[in-house]
Amino acid sequence: MSRPPHSPRHAAFTLIEMITVIAIIAILAGLVLAINGVVQKKSATSRADAEIRALSSAVESYKNDNGGYPQDATLTDVLDASLDNVMPDTSKMAASSLYLYKCLSGDTNATGAISASKNYAPDFFKPSRLFGPKDSSGKLTSVQYIMDPFGNSYGYSTAGLAVEQQYRVALATNPSAPRPPQKGYNPTFDLFSTAGDASTPPNKAKWIKNW
Repeated sequence: MSRPPHSPRHAAFTLIEMITVIAIIAILAGLVLAINGVVQKKSATSRADAEIRALSSAVESYKNDNGGYPQDATLTDVLDASLDNVMPDTSKMAASSLYLYKCLSGDTNATGAISASKNYAPDFFKPSRLFGPKDSSGKLTSVQYIMDPFGNSYGYSTAGLAVEQQYRVALATNPSAPRPPQKGYNPTFDLFSTAGDASTPPNKAKWIKNW
């Protein structure tokens, strides 16, 4: 049997069509990734804002019970977030954050064992909000700092409070004593997340903070 003179050809993509489809897929994938990044950043920002408000409330409860805010001359007084064009020292942030954790959780040894009677932030100190080494089962073996949703340490500063205290002491002996230069943003405490900012100078407009 002879073949028909004009048999139909199998349909197939041309090279140009394949390149066009691949380009469209790549563009759509890029858009999805970009949108996903924006959504994740917005979610992390909202979480950090809520966590700062929760920690601030716990700090006030601590003050009501103990007659003063959590404060240490070598840890929280030396962290000043208001220094212009300078990113706060991450080691100072971690040290101040750990001190705040110990005060609010009652876990003075930073082992992750929250005190039932001295925990000023009930249900807050979950493993996902704490940074430190873990054992083979994933349990924290020691706490190094309170972690923000961006994976970094929260900053807790009493630099402004220390200045106010020094000024009041000076006024007790000299009513005309000059006010020392301001430090920090609040006369009580500053609590902040740099929101993953690592720029120099820092973009403080993007930070999440209590001032």
